[in-house]
Amino acid sequence: PFTDAMTLLVLLLFFQSVVCWHLHCPKPSHDDKVIPIGVFVPFPVTLNGSRSLVGTPPPAGDLLDHTGYWETNGGDFAPAISLALHHIRNHSCVLSGYRIELIYKSTQCSPALGMKALFDVISRDPKPVAIFGGQCTNVNDPIAMALKYWHIVQLSYAETHPKFSSADAVELYPTFFRVVPAYRNSNEAKVELIKHFKWNRIATIKQSDESRFALPHEKLTAHMESRNLTIIRTVGISKHEKDNIGIEMDTLKALDAHIIVLDAEQNMALGVLCEAYRREMYGSNFVWILPGYQVQRYDVNQFNFTEYSCTKEEAKVILDRHFAVEFAKERRRRDVKLPHGKVCCKKNSSRRFSLTAHEVLEEMRRKHVDTTMWSTFLYDGMWTLAMAMAKELNRSPEDIFHEDFMNAMTNIDFQGVTGRIKFSANERLGIVDVKQYIKGKYHEIGKYDGNDQTFELNSTKYAGWSATADQTFIDHRTERISDTLRVAFSLLAVVGIILSLLFLIVNVRYRNHRFIKMSSPNLNNVIIIGSIFTYSSVILLGIDTQIIEKDHFPFLCTARTWVLCLGFTLAFGSMFSKTWRVHSIFTNIRMDKKAIKVQDSKLFLMLGVLLLLDIVVLSLWAIFAPFKEGELKLPDVFTNNSVIKSTVETCESKASLGFQIVLLAIKGILMILGCFLAWETRRVNIPALNDSKYIGLSVYVVVVMSVIGLSIAFILQNRVNEAYALTCLFIIFSTTLTLCLLFVPKLIELVRNPQGIEPKGYRRGLMKSVVNKQKTTIPTSSNDDCKDLLSRAEAENQLKHRILQEKSAQLWELLERLRDLGDTTFMQQDWCFGSSGIVSGPPTTTPDSDPLLGGSRKSEHSSSDRTVAFREPSTSSARNCTNNKDEWPWSNPDEPSTML
Repeated sequence: PFTDAMTLLVLLLFFQSVVCWHLHCPKPSHDDKVIPIGVFVPFPVTLNGSRSLVGTPPPAGDLLDHTGYWETNGGDFAPAISLALHHIRNHSCVLSGYRIELIYKSTQCSPALGMKALFDVISRDPKPVAIFGGQCTNVNDPIAMALKYWHIVQLSYAETHPKFSSADAVELYPTFFRVVPAYRNSNEAKVELIKHFKWNRIATIKQSDESRFALPHEKLTAHMESRNLTIIRTVGISKHEKDNIGIEMDTLKALDAHIIVLDAEQNMALGVLCEAYRREMYGSNFVWILPGYQVQRYDVNQFNFTEYSCTKEEAKVILDRHFAVEFAKERRRRDVKLPHGKVCCKKNSSRRFSLTAHEVLEEMRRKHVDTTMWSTFLYDGMWTLAMAMAKELNRSPEDIFHEDFMNAMTNIDFQGVTGRIKFSANERLGIVDVKQYIKGKYHEIGKYDGNDQTFELNSTKYAGWSATADQTFIDHRTERISDTLRVAFSLLAVVGIILSLLFLIVNVRYRNHRFIKMSSPNLNNVIIIGSIFTYSSVILLGIDTQIIEKDHFPFLCTARTWVLCLGFTLAFGSMFSKTWRVHSIFTNIRMDKKAIKVQDSKLFLMLGVLLLLDIVVLSLWAIFAPFKEGELKLPDVFTNNSVIKSTVETCESKASLGFQIVLLAIKGILMILGCFLAWETRRVNIPALNDSKYIGLSVYVVVVMSVIGLSIAFILQNRVNEAYALTCLFIIFSTTLTLCLLFVPKLIELVRNPQGIEPKGYRRGLMKSVVNKQKTTIPTSSNDDCKDLLSRAEAENQLKHRILQEKSAQLWELLERLRDLGDTTFMQQDWCFGSSGIVSGPPTTTPDSDPLLGGSRKSEHSSSDRTVAFREPSTSSARNCTNNKDEWPWSNPDEPSTML
């Protein structure tokens, strides 16, 4: 029973629907009024019933409206039109009581045949309400201009030429409409794409000899300028001037163009891209925006690359990741209802009956309707005419074929398979797809809807690609010293200054200490002051215009030069002077008593001469070639779309090179002489000159560090931090090491011997050191020069004779004092004094008048007038004196002279 009830209910519902349909929406019959519409197709047609149109495509030269036509292979238009008419008749009451009659005419893309077809259609009775078509621009142009005189609307399903949307199009083609979105929508999409990635500098290329690319490109550039985009250059190319493409690309590269919009047919576009490849204008730093050619892939196999300047593989490289903008053949959201009309369910009530875009497209595919090109626009075009006619039938059923129909077309607004159908100035405001060419295939990454003026871009679709900059950004940088390095080395310099002050305090406080006094404490003070200057130069080297004003920078440059130069001269010049004194005493083979007694005043005089030279050169430098702030340009660094132009603050002077050469020459000669003197005195180790060895080491350190530091600083002058760090490191290291070598041993001695007491055997050790040093300097090799051996032996002999003369003079003075005191007991021991070979008396005194024998001339000659003469002692006398060595009253042979 339940099954029977359900069956009965279904039958009742079906019967109700049939009754309602027949009462209010009757099926089309032969009694319906006929609405004739002319259909112009670009190829010969043969009518086979009402199901299809069969034809062959015209030659390629006749198709001038759109290159994408070739995807249709001549096209089979009837299935899409038949499906639209089926839905209009059987799924809606849009044209209830009316029947559309299609009048097919072939134009074969010939203007003459097109005009003939127009007159054939117009001569019919009744005249067609509208013309649906055509596809070829050279046919549509005269037909559209002629139809305005008959007030007949023409709706094209494939015309995209920009001439129909030009400034005078309203006057020339007032009744022309097109259901396919034209370049107006594409231009908007391109601008929105550019604005989305925040590009501002754009270069454009147009094919000047083809109006369907040149006209929309001119509107594009005007629209870009209205949107505050900068057009750096618009390049015109043509088929007859292909050789100029390379020159134009050179110009664009010189103008630093990175975002390039190209409007040209495929062959010309590929030629431009090949020239761009030769100039490396591709890759992640360049973006190419091409027109959509209504293809799913840019097939490079169809081109003959013998005509281009690149290979097939190179073309694939440059085509990768370019953008293409083309009108959409299908809407993206397919679940949208398509309100095609009204159907009645019962009397005095109604509801909308709708198909979705997905359902329509599926039905097209089931019926083998090609949806890759124009079929969807054919379907929506038939619905557009039907909806406009239905609006006018409801308004004025007596007259629908004049201006009112134009108004209906202008105000049409409904949802179709290709999107929302709406016109503005006879232009379809439709959907434009934004695609990116990835690995040989286009991928839809966004869309622009001209109706809502909305732009959407799916960032996940172009994953792995990042938007480049629209120009090569020039990043002007001033390379400065790192704050970390500046603070670190400044602290080290301050520590060095504190250490120098501590050494200065100790040197002044204990200047009378025997160990410090023998090392010339005055010169040590000068060395410390010079070290403080060099430490201060480290702090000055770290100061730049971040810390001081630019106006004060020249004074900083002068201060750096003076402080470092004078500090070096004070420190190194003092060490050089002390080394020269050691060398003069112990290596001069012609030295006399005067050479031995080199006083500090002479060393200060030498140091003063060196300082005077520096002051004169630096003063002349400051007067005739003062410093000013300058910049040293470093090599440009290219990173993606940016160029880093770095500069380094420098101290510039017109004649700085000359003055630097003079100063370096003086310092170089001084260092060379210092090294020579240090090498000559390398084996001198005398307690009386306790720091001679350390001075030599200091000289070596200063010379080596100066040469290495100067060389590295010159090599690394382009790298500010490295040059500063190494320069400061060498200055601090050499200065600190010099101070430690000179003063740490003195501090150790102060700790060991605070009172400065002369240790037992000190003088004896001193004499042995001197004699041994003199002996060790005598070469023993059999190959040594005989003259050198002789000169060194003479020098040793002279030194010993001088010592003996000093002691003998002291002895004579003591003897005279004893005689004045009346001590005759000691004077009677002249047997040993006389036998020693020493005879007293004036230079002209004979042995008979020797005061030591008789003492009768004491009153005539004072002790200051006495001299000592030598004679060869007898063997017996020498033996006696030797045997009584401990009883010698006048000298101790092991005691050295204190005159050193």
